[in-house]
Formats: sequence, C-alpha cells, structure tokens
Amino acid sequence: MQSRGFSLIELLMIMGILSILYAIGTLSFNTYQKRYRAEAQTRFLFSEIQKARADAICQRRGARIKVYHDRFERYSTYQDDTSGVKPLQSHPLTFPVVWEAPSANGERYMIDFEPRGIIDTAASSGGSICIDDNAASAAVDSIKIFSTRISIGKKGQGNECRSANITVK
Repeated sequence: MQSRGFSLIELLMIMGILSILYAIGTLSFNTYQKRYRAEAQTRFLFSEIQKARADAICQRRGARIKVYHDRFERYSTYQDDTSGVKPLQSHPLTFPVVWEAPSANGERYMIDFEPRGIIDTAASSGGSICIDDNAASAAVDSIKIFSTRISIGKKGQGNECRSANITVK
C-alpha cells in the first residue's frame, strides 16, 4: 500500500530541526542588534560633538558639551546648568559611557570649544570617551579627543579607555 504524506515521526523531526535553527538565529540576531546599538550610540555622540564644534565656529562663540555616564548635554555657550542655563539638547544614552580623563568631580566629562573650533584646554581635558558595551564588539566604540581634532575608533587589547589603546578608524 502506498502512502501519501508524511509520518508523525518525520513531522516531529522537521519541527525539531526548525526549532534549533530558530534558536540559533535568535541568539545571533540579539548579538548583532546589541553590537549595532553600541556602534550607533558611538557615532551619535561623535556627530553631536562635531556639531557643537561646527556651531562654535559658525556662531563665533564658545560651545560646551557635557557627557555623563547615562546622558549627554549640549550648550550653546560656556554657560551651563551650574549658571542656571538649560542645555540646547539633552539625550539619554543606552550604554554607559566611560572616559580616560574625568573631571574633578568624577561624574561628567566636559568639552569646551573656543570660537575657532579648538578645544579650550584650560577648561577641558583631551583624552577619550568610550562606550561600555559589555564586549558587544562593535566596529567603533570610542572617540579620541585632541585639541584640534576629534576621531572615532575602536578599543584595542584589554578594552581600557585610554587614547593609546584606541585605533582610529
């Protein structure tokens, strides 16, 4: 007697194989998504720092960026929340941020741009800002800050947030 269709065992085997493939695909997608979000946050911070620098040059007045562990704030002048001025932009960050040279109080990183777009070294320290992505291994996860240049890069060996440890991309 010829049978048409599949037996119950064949259907169960196919369902088992599909379940395993689905589980592997879900894990890979979650890893990819975390890596993408870490890279997107790094590029967003980089673009906002560049935008503040461009604003300082175009408007011919100083600009300030403050980067906290969980958010960043952008100001149109050197006046900030300590003077009662609200930021132009305040944005929460998905991944925590660490930096090489924290400020005196240790809770924020401040970048002041002079009207010529050069970082005011008297008020700001150079160094680097890194995304603490818990080994998500994004293509870019760091920003190197010099007095005349801002570069985006990737942390190297040891995942320490030091300028010498970051490879510029």
